Amino acid sequence: MKYIIVTALADEADGLNEYAPVIHTGIGKVNACIKLYEAILRYSPELVVNYGTAGGISNLVGLHKVVHFVQADMDVRGLDFPRGITPLTNEVLPKKQGIVLGTGDSFITNASKQLEGLGIEIDLVDMEAYALKKVCQHHDVAFDAYKFISDNANEEAGDDWTNSVKNGTHLFAEVIKKQLGISSLLKR
Repeated sequence: MKYIIVTALADEADGLNEYAPVIHTGIGKVNACIKLYEAILRYSPELVVNYGTAGGISNLVGLHKVVHFVQADMDVRGLDFPRGITPLTNEVLPKKQGIVLGTGDSFITNASKQLEGLGIEIDLVDMEAYALKKVCQHHDVAFDAYKFISDNANEEAGDDWTNSVKNGTHLFAEVIKKQLGISSLLKR
């Protein structure tokens, strides 16, 4: 299969280039969109696999495959749109089935305050995956995301993230090895 791996930071990707081309986007939704858009044009992948760290909101630990993505910082309630929904689109909040990831351009250190008003229970938070998924939809490319819980999205989140940012890569590498093998983009 022709796939690429996308991470925000090189610290999240140690050794992953053995399996597929690895694109580092930098932090945040805008950087994620720009770098992934360029990578799709360059590689023409059939699948984009995002791996990265995430703050845990629910009582989860370890590595998780994300099922639903919400733009957690989209807040246009002042115009009667539900929080998490982009106005004037056909977007709806998903039903809570499986892991729900909220993406926003703020590092979450107080989940109850920073996610107040969302109409869905969020399990994890990150700063890129929703945007990556939207770019893939635009290009009609399949998208998967795996997140390693690096912190509890609380007042200790910064220190916890710094200490654990590299800890989940080996777990993700095992998933890639078992499920996808080596990308045909490396076999050219």
